[in-house]
Amino acid sequence: MSDNTLKKELKLTNLISMAAGGMIAAWMVEIKFWFELSGPGAVVSLITCALLVLPLCLIYSELTRTLPYAGGENIWVSNAFGWNAGWFSCWGVMLLYIMAMPTVAYGIASMVGFLYPITFFQTKLIAAIILIIWFFLTNKELKILAKMQSIMFWSTLVVSITASIIFMTNHQWSYDNLTPWFPNGFAGYGAAVGLLIMKFVGFDLIPQLSEESNFPKKKLWIAFVGSLFLTVLIYGLAVIGVGGIVSTEWVAETDIVDPRVADIIGMHWLGVIIVVMGSLTCLTTLSSFWLCASRTLYGAAKQRQFTPMFTALNKEGQPWKANIVVGILSMYFTVFAPEAWINHIYTIYGAAAGVVYLLVTLSFLKLRKTKPNWERPYKVKAATVMGIISIIFTLWVIYSSVIAMDMGAWIVLGLYLLLGIPFWAYAKNKQKTDPEKWGAVILSPDNQK
Repeated sequence: MSDNTLKKELKLTNLISMAAGGMIAAWMVEIKFWFELSGPGAVVSLITCALLVLPLCLIYSELTRTLPYAGGENIWVSNAFGWNAGWFSCWGVMLLYIMAMPTVAYGIASMVGFLYPITFFQTKLIAAIILIIWFFLTNKELKILAKMQSIMFWSTLVVSITASIIFMTNHQWSYDNLTPWFPNGFAGYGAAVGLLIMKFVGFDLIPQLSEESNFPKKKLWIAFVGSLFLTVLIYGLAVIGVGGIVSTEWVAETDIVDPRVADIIGMHWLGVIIVVMGSLTCLTTLSSFWLCASRTLYGAAKQRQFTPMFTALNKEGQPWKANIVVGILSMYFTVFAPEAWINHIYTIYGAAAGVVYLLVTLSFLKLRKTKPNWERPYKVKAATVMGIISIIFTLWVIYSSVIAMDMGAWIVLGLYLLLGIPFWAYAKNKQKTDPEKWGAVILSPDNQK
């Protein structure tokens, strides 16, 4: 494409399914961690976390309508606090997307193991094959990937809700099994509220793809709220469904929860269906985060925070060079990164997400004051109140994550931050030596009319 403009191909339902697909991953594997934190009360922690994420969704809705450019958070932070702050917010966002990749491979491997045991090497091999296939798919027209993801997501929605209803209506289900709701007390509940932010990272796919949507932008808030609601619905029903049949101790000792519960009630066929649809859900997660990462690089390249070559689009309108980089990174962290990496994901994810969302909230409040004349087709009501709630929540997320991080997590996070410094320094140097190609740009309504 000659004008380096992304194609507008996404419907509202596509955006909802792609955002929710980024949030809904292999819950039947990860549910063990939720129970470890707050037992069956994890459903309350999930709802609380979702309610606290809602003000963030509204803030994202306004910023996406005001600054509807691929790159999302980076663009907003750059406008509020400058090019350098935007660069580091971009690097933090990339960490969120990259870290999501290993959960996909291990989630699929755990589910496949329900049908046929596989070795660790076979797990890596399956992951590599999936990533290679997905690389080629991400370079096709986005509407093709969007249709595939919509089919997989809406099918998963039906299967997961149906399975939870079957569990809750089975004679072995008992409310007594759900007690105590919070075996770790308020401390466990509070920790879960902060750490479960990882399960809601995905709504931020919406600003990354807003440039490519072809429905009235005034409906963007529906995409945010709709994807959030569907995520809580699936996760919440899953917790209640399995928690009423098995104990918290049993959940801690099993490998993949929902299919094993299906076996307990004599419905192996249901377990097989859950595994198949769960694997497809992992693919929607992979797709969502891959798209987010490539659009993040695309937007950063537009601002000359990374090499301008990342703005290159193929004939299908896809940022193919950015896709190559995302493919390499995802391949490394899924196939070649040490297995211990998985153990640090939740805490690092929470810390990174908390910092990024805090910067977005502060940018929202600042731009309201410094750019009052910008057109805002959607405006958050009670903006200051929403901002304060989001600030308190994001600080709690950061605190909950930091106190849960061990030395290994700190080392991984530190290495990632250090890795970014040479790229930042390179861009700053190029601004001086090649200002014609690398002159700093901040995308805004003032220069994008």
